[in-house]
Amino acid sequence: MKKYVFVGSYDKTDMLIYASKILSLMGKKVILVDTTILKKSRYVVPTMVQENQYITSYEDIDVAIGFDSFEAIKKYQKDKFGKETEYDVAILDIDRAIAYQKFGITKQDTHFFVTSFDMYCLKKGVRGSCLYGKRRQNHKNLLYNKYVRIRR
Repeated sequence: MKKYVFVGSYDKTDMLIYASKILSLMGKKVILVDTTILKKSRYVVPTMVQENQYITSYEDIDVAIGFDSFEAIKKYQKDKFGKETEYDVAILDIDRAIAYQKFGITKQDTHFFVTSFDMYCLKKGVRGSCLYGKRRQNHKNLLYNKYVRIRR
């Protein structure tokens, strides 16, 4: 399964739903996992489910909300649906460093830092993610070295 990791405190929900839909239209089986503290996907993706953890289907995309690992998602699927679903692509919305470890994210996975240009989003996004385990790096160097060069 290919993992695309979207990092930062800026709200990425709508953009990730659009990206997931594009991949779905390309014939990929996609799961969008909202691991953020606020779990805004809960309010954007329509559902009748009122649980802390759930998976719902929206526009041919599975949206997982409230899970802290792929193992928890697999267990939920087995308990609720009787089988695990295999996905081609996982899109993860992350705003905390702990999610990196629990979802088994590595340097080989594709990372995107999503932010606005206000200092809160920049600093909180970098600080909260502890990208690649480098905890005490200078924020400006980290932003430039990991993400700004992608835009060129």
